[in-house]
Amino acid sequence: MKDEKLFSLEEAAGTLGVDTKQLRSYLRQHRPKGAIQKPPQPGGTWHVSATLLAQLQFAGAPGMNIVLKPVDDQVIDSLEWSPWEPFEATADSAPVAPGVYMFRRAGAGDHKPIYVGQAGERSGKGLRGRLKIYSSGKGATSGLGKYAFDEALADPQWLRELAAEADRGESRTVQQVARLAIDRLHLEGRWVTCIHRKAALLLEAALIRKYHATLWNVAGAPKDAGN
Repeated sequence: MKDEKLFSLEEAAGTLGVDTKQLRSYLRQHRPKGAIQKPPQPGGTWHVSATLLAQLQFAGAPGMNIVLKPVDDQVIDSLEWSPWEPFEATADSAPVAPGVYMFRRAGAGDHKPIYVGQAGERSGKGLRGRLKIYSSGKGATSGLGKYAFDEALADPQWLRELAAEADRGESRTVQQVARLAIDRLHLEGRWVTCIHRKAALLLEAALIRKYHATLWNVAGAPKDAGN
């Protein structure tokens, strides 16, 4: 991840249009990712990362009356996204925090995403919990897993290969087949953490608007989007 710019407590409060004491109280109580205290001990000076400041601007926070701004391209680009990495690595690298994730085909010329999703707290499992569902093959009937499975089932060659394995007595479980359906897409993904589920929902909606022409999880999007 990139080294982010840090704003002083006073700078962040001024940008948000809130009292410095209000912002300090929020940071102390909730300690969101991007809230940094230097030195990290009582009496240390609080700083706010660019990603945290951007999310507070478009999603707000408890106890602060912030005039919210829309999630535009500048906001999206300013967030602290993880590097793009192969599908199988995303579930292990993602944190147990709310956030947004996206996937695209590795090596695709336009590098446009084909799927965008969000994860709330999910009983404390957040992004990692959601992505683990896909990597384990348990998400065959929802989200990315469903779209990958639907496309795989329309591929005669893929089905013939599964049938050939069955003929050889090489049986697979439903979860294994669901994971194979994702693997055939050769995906790479990235994610960004969010301060709470509301921020994740707002960011997901903005990304869907931005990339709607290539996303599978948008009604009417082309099935071969991202190829």
